[in-house]
Amino acid sequence: MEILVISGLSGGGKSKAASFLEDMGFYIVDNMPAAMILKFAEFCAGGSQRYDKVALVYDVRTANSPTELFDVLDVLKHSSGACSLLFLEAEPETIIKRYKETRRRHPLMESGATIEDAVKRETELLRPLRERADFVIDTTQLSAAKLRGELYRLFAEKGQQSRM
Repeated sequence: MEILVISGLSGGGKSKAASFLEDMGFYIVDNMPAAMILKFAEFCAGGSQRYDKVALVYDVRTANSPTELFDVLDVLKHSSGACSLLFLEAEPETIIKRYKETRRRHPLMESGATIEDAVKRETELLRPLRERADFVIDTTQLSAAKLRGELYRLFAEKGQQSRM
């Protein structure tokens, strides 16, 4: 069983990456709390082959620190070995532009704070997670097609073709 945890900056491409990984045969679960990951992995290991490749989109902002996720990753790596962490990021200017284009509010924007402040705060909050990641993809200059290609390069099974 292969478990891939996807995390990164808001606006960095986590949702897009999850969609592409789903196309590659991964079973996707969005926003799973770290406390539930071990039980879910246990369930997947005892189930059908449908859960042989699992990608969990994890938003560390829902926790006080990434420590809980680090503990879970350590347990998974020692028990199954096939567990990795993918971190998606982009330059602050790109993230700000993406938020302005979608007219969505950054999740860390507090009243009176600017989007620039929120992006800076999130970058600092997620720094330990980025440093621990097995794979880091900077999506600043990546089109959706190039992100897809990079994910296929990193996570596709040997001989699996990239399908449009």
